[in-house]
Amino acid sequence: MDENGTRSNGHKKDDDLTWAEADAQASSQQSSGQQPSSRQPSSRERAQQRPYSPDLDEPSRRPAKERENAFNALAWFLEGATGLVEELRHSDLGLSEDFWVHAYAARRESLLALRAVLDEMIDQSTAKVQEQAEREKRRERRGGINIDF
Repeated sequence: MDENGTRSNGHKKDDDLTWAEADAQASSQQSSGQQPSSRQPSSRERAQQRPYSPDLDEPSRRPAKERENAFNALAWFLEGATGLVEELRHSDLGLSEDFWVHAYAARRESLLALRAVLDEMIDQSTAKVQEQAEREKRRERRGGINIDF
């Protein structure tokens, strides 16, 4: 006996079935030639049958490319960075003169070190080009050997 005092003999009512069980039961009844039980389609089934057409309106905003004076994040960032550099240039930030002398000397040293690295790279690349040119000249001096029979 079931909870409500009736005998179902192991069969579930349509209200007790999940949608997956109902689909499986309907397909088994159709394959065996039985008519499926007359049940109301679920919300999911009704939603699947209904065509989807989004109700989207044309956006009121135009793309930034089409608007004059549109916000540009890169320009904003560059303007802020430029302002920060200018502020640092004109303000000593409460630091002593010795600090600034040392900071400018360190900047100059780093630029000179960068210049030395770049000069070395240029020298290496020109040396490779000259070496290749010398190889070509040696090949030309050797000449080609053509043997006619």
